[in-house]
Amino acid sequence: MKALMRRSPRPYDMEVVEAPLPLLQGPDWVRIKVAYAGVCGGSDIKLMKAEAGEGAKLKPPIILGHEFSGTVEEVGEEVTLVKPGDLVTVDTLIAPCGHCRYCHSGDWNMCGSRKGVGSSFPGGFAEYFAGPQANLHRLPPGLPLSVGALAEPMSCAVHIVHDQGRVQVGERVVVIGPGIIGLCCAMAAMAAGARVVVIGTPRGAERLAAARGLGCKTLVNTEEDLPALVCEAFDGQLADLAIDAIGSNQAVGMALPLLRKMGRLVIGGVPFPKTDPYQVDMGLVYRNQLSITAGRSSRPDDWPLALQILDRYRRQAEGLIGGYFSIDRWREAFDATISKQMLKAMIRF
Repeated sequence: MKALMRRSPRPYDMEVVEAPLPLLQGPDWVRIKVAYAGVCGGSDIKLMKAEAGEGAKLKPPIILGHEFSGTVEEVGEEVTLVKPGDLVTVDTLIAPCGHCRYCHSGDWNMCGSRKGVGSSFPGGFAEYFAGPQANLHRLPPGLPLSVGALAEPMSCAVHIVHDQGRVQVGERVVVIGPGIIGLCCAMAAMAAGARVVVIGTPRGAERLAAARGLGCKTLVNTEEDLPALVCEAFDGQLADLAIDAIGSNQAVGMALPLLRKMGRLVIGGVPFPKTDPYQVDMGLVYRNQLSITAGRSSRPDDWPLALQILDRYRRQAEGLIGGYFSIDRWREAFDATISKQMLKAMIRF
């Protein structure tokens, strides 16, 4: 089969190769024919550029890709959750230890032994994928496979907004950053009955337009008095919950003044503290008794809700996919992602 392989620890050492068809490694394993695989603007680009030293998340040679969907083709003798022909997506946290405190609580994302599909376990940038049935989720009836490939970023958004943000019906939510994670967070918050304002940059006019297409109000971060504009959007109130969907010092600094007293901030973008160190106004945090936490990856029980939200917003979600590329054109898909030419570049098999 064709597969996009990160071949060695050297940065950018990636190539489409002819790889062996993945085998069922156990009686509870399933092989799927991959249909679509999304390019992640965070992890996939980072894994392309990273040097894989000792102890690194990346374990080359490895097939990349962790946002994908496909059709069940073959099942092991003990598989009961899916059958051949089912349309599925794949939870990317695989092989947790099963006995640490985090596995017992269902927080697979915190297990120190678990592997990541597309970094230390063969991923979805390939014509076929094989893994345990526990990692598969069937798509809702009629949901396109292309939209099903967005389940991974949506499950992360569910973790950010629901698990960590504890969103409630009627709350006011500000999302900073109208990328895929930000827009998925907006959909997750709206699906919970919240009102949402999305904040972006002047260069992100198309992304802010996509946010308005979801039903959100939008603001540009160059406005002089963002707190006043947020109050205007929320009928005189500041936000209950803010989401940093970028992972930057600037986003956190922007978010804190937009929160009411005892408001909550969740960092949902991946921070880079070495190049973008954080300087938090702890006086403001103290005076207003603000809560700051983070949402990393997802829990297994986030995926069913993520698929429900994608099903509810299937037309809008499909509109977030900016282009489709063959696996042989993967460089174009990655370049379009890096340059932000499109919200989501998708590899189509």
